[in-house]
Amino acid sequence: MTVSSQAPESYIEVKVAVPREECDAVCNFIVENITNGMVLEDEEQSAVIIVTFYVPTNDQRDFRRALTDYLAIILPGGGIPPLQEKIVQNVEWVEQYKASIQPIWITDDLLVRATWHAADPQAKYELVIEPKMAFGTGTHETTRSCLQIIRQQFRPGMRFLDLGVGSGILSILADKMGASFIKAIDYDLVAVDNCRENFELNGVRTAYQILFGSIEKCAGDAPYDFVCANIIKSTILPMLPRLIQLTARDGLLVLSGLLDSDEDDMTSGLEALGQRDLSILRDDKWLTYTVRRT
Repeated sequence: MTVSSQAPESYIEVKVAVPREECDAVCNFIVENITNGMVLEDEEQSAVIIVTFYVPTNDQRDFRRALTDYLAIILPGGGIPPLQEKIVQNVEWVEQYKASIQPIWITDDLLVRATWHAADPQAKYELVIEPKMAFGTGTHETTRSCLQIIRQQFRPGMRFLDLGVGSGILSILADKMGASFIKAIDYDLVAVDNCRENFELNGVRTAYQILFGSIEKCAGDAPYDFVCANIIKSTILPMLPRLIQLTARDGLLVLSGLLDSDEDDMTSGLEALGQRDLSILRDDKWLTYTVRRT
């Protein structure tokens, strides 16, 4: 993370406790509308996650109204959690943010680290991320699960489609494991820019495209050997027939961003399309499907 010489001397530190199941949505709203840098305080078994973010004191936008209006929409009848604020100096929040991002081992040979962490010679695969997304550093359950599946089942020469690319972390691992082509797509411009930055940091060598949009960017594409869609159920289900078409026969379709409560809908949706060769990787309340295309 870099801070220019023109950075403000102080920031408003804002904390808000949001229900665990709505944390992804709130973080995405903050990234898209307020600021990129944030810290998540996630205590095991807690029903809420505390989201902390920082806004320059000279920022003239009414971020408080924007956030509270959004919380009122996604938490109808549940009450709007208060915003707790204090003023902190620039160096204080930067160091706190950096301290919140720690290297994480996904498997015994796969390490994800931020740009300010030292390289680890024990890692066969080391993914270096400039953290600008709320998720995409390997700490979230769905990201971890997708990385584990890619590490276990990806083979050199595969064509890789990454829908909802985020930080680019899944595509970077596919590159390091010998992908022949990568198409990375996201509807969030912040994600697209962060993905490009992380591709450069990791020296991605295979031919690739990083595109703003959604599955429509795959029009006319030949099937892919390995397809990942780490999004949410409400987005995945309508595009499921097209995702299956985009997966080559005997190829792998990985679907994530799914909760325990999504299992019945996802399984029935896949089976209705003739896809019964599937497995589910569970991590806490989250599910990741691996479907072998038939």
